[in-house]
Amino acid sequence: MDFLVGLIALAYFLVISLATKQHFASEKYPLGMYVISILSLLGIATFLAHAFIWGLSNTLVPLLLMLVAFGLFIWAVRHSAKRNLSLAFDEQSRVDDIITNGPWKYVRHPFYESYAIFWFACALGTLHPTSFAVFVTLLFIYGYSAIREEGLLKQGPYGEKYLEYQRHAGFVFPKITARQ
Repeated sequence: MDFLVGLIALAYFLVISLATKQHFASEKYPLGMYVISILSLLGIATFLAHAFIWGLSNTLVPLLLMLVAFGLFIWAVRHSAKRNLSLAFDEQSRVDDIITNGPWKYVRHPFYESYAIFWFACALGTLHPTSFAVFVTLLFIYGYSAIREEGLLKQGPYGEKYLEYQRHAGFVFPKITARQ
């Protein structure tokens, strides 16, 4: 089971790595992305060492969380494939409109949510301090980046539309609205 979970983790990591190069358009690789990349390499190396050599502490819950993260990521890619999305920490926003369908109907940052679920699964799988440090640090970085991106969107040409959208979609958790 450890080997299977390791393969799924490796597949997810390779898919998000390829998407970083192909799905997001930025003229240069922002400094913040270098930090994310280094932490991600440390996190996946730690996880794979446990999965393939030392053994995982947990397998079922991490496996399920990784499948959820993978599904959310693919869903987000499918609904943003024809959009101009910038890398995290890009100084130039290339937004050509606000995405409000697919996972964006429910949450404003499905990519960050997918990444956070994945790194949480890795931390639960290994129960290793390095995995938890990577998860917590990346969670902070993703949150900071998301807040920064929202600020840019509010100031940009779609500011009013984004403010309206914010009222209906949660930050990373869907908003629960009262039924009437």
